[in-house]
Amino acid sequence: MSNKFILLIVLFITPVLISGCIFDKAKGADTSVKSDLIPTTNLPDSFTYMGSHEIPVNIGSSSINATEDVYRNNRADIYIQVIENDKPAALLAQYKFQKQKQFKTGYNPFQETSLNGHNATLVTEFSTVNGRQRPNYAVIWATGKAMISVGSPTADLQTVLAIAKATGS
Repeated sequence: MSNKFILLIVLFITPVLISGCIFDKAKGADTSVKSDLIPTTNLPDSFTYMGSHEIPVNIGSSSINATEDVYRNNRADIYIQVIENDKPAALLAQYKFQKQKQFKTGYNPFQETSLNGHNATLVTEFSTVNGRQRPNYAVIWATGKAMISVGSPTADLQTVLAIAKATGS
């Protein structure tokens, strides 16, 4: 083998090993993402837990890592995002401010509601599908240690509320 070929292989493999994609010593072999705020058992009827992963969420001018869990029922895929933060109420306020700026003047996408004994916000956005306006729902709230968002681009309100209530938070 040529020295150039071996050097090329080492250059390609080194970043992978350094990033921990193959094996992360701190976590062992399990690199799955979990949050204790995300339900995986005792789900409402017709819901199936599909899995969890980390995603970046843009709030304000920064990107924050969130744990996102995916659920499926007979109508839609539903997503729960948990953003753990020292100041979740401030993060929620920033999220709402950013979201409000996306809408035309006069439209308020937020409706205050109650969920599992605490305040939450129902967010209603509209998209056009086959020439018809269709609502998309999300429920957002802050707990003592995280901001939680439950939503689906294709689910009805009752479906979103059912999985949001399943969080117990």
